[in-house]
Amino acid sequence: MSASPGPGAAAAAPAGAPKAPGWSLRWRVASGVVFVPLLVLLASAGGLAWTAFVGLQVALGLHEFHRMMRAKGLAPFRTLAHLGALGMLAAAYRPHLVPAPLLATGGALLLLAFALRRTPGTRIVESAAVTLLGLVWIGWTSTHLVLLRELPWRAGAPYADGARFVLLAFFVTWACDTGAYAFGRAFGRVRPWTAISPRKSVEGALGGLAAAVAAGFVARAWFAPFLSPLDALALGLLAGVFAQVGDLVESLLKRDAGSGDSSDLIPGHGGILDRFDSLYFAAPLVHAYLVLAVFRVP
Repeated sequence: MSASPGPGAAAAAPAGAPKAPGWSLRWRVASGVVFVPLLVLLASAGGLAWTAFVGLQVALGLHEFHRMMRAKGLAPFRTLAHLGALGMLAAAYRPHLVPAPLLATGGALLLLAFALRRTPGTRIVESAAVTLLGLVWIGWTSTHLVLLRELPWRAGAPYADGARFVLLAFFVTWACDTGAYAFGRAFGRVRPWTAISPRKSVEGALGGLAAAVAAGFVARAWFAPFLSPLDALALGLLAGVFAQVGDLVESLLKRDAGSGDSSDLIPGHGGILDRFDSLYFAAPLVHAYLVLAVFRVP
């Protein structure tokens, strides 16, 4: 990050001028002080409160994604995307009320119906494709945050434990993000992904992986006693690898669209996509691991 002008020039700095080196860190900490307790409160509440929070995140994430796609000259089916994401969340929250096969069939038919309303020659196929991309990347992956919270019903655990499952996904993923950021800034030298994200380095990636594994063991000792040492290691490795893949995917999409942060919604962090990109890839794997390896849900 570039240094800002000295104090005497601060008043004359134009809008959009680089911020002082500590500016982003201060805002990141301040945002975390507000967001983390809210996250814990909503995860503890579960039910509709948690599902609504995830739905808000999905709606904002889709809005940012569609804005990036419009910058490329595409026109995603925005209404359909939001309706589809709402259906996915409903199916995750109450699968007996919204069967997944019915949802998938209805969504496919609606996509074709929406396409018929477009004029030929207006990049209909590409617009339909990015609509599906947003639904899968943001909508479908985020349903696993609801599935994690509702997992106790299937695993035979107390419903309150669903908050532990959700917080485990956030804790390990964000530890990876923090470790990658810190190690990359301190030791980053080898940067093989410059075409996608110039600041990402091998050293940062290894630091993120180590931080995720450490977070798995910390979580086991702190609030996730259902994990064995092997589970803590495996979850840390899974989240540590795929969280960083998720980060690279978002960087690729932003670079392709010619944008920086997806938005400035969260001070010090950027937009919803900037904050949740890693979780989009990690949460489904945390859910799958808990279902298949820890609780062995049939």
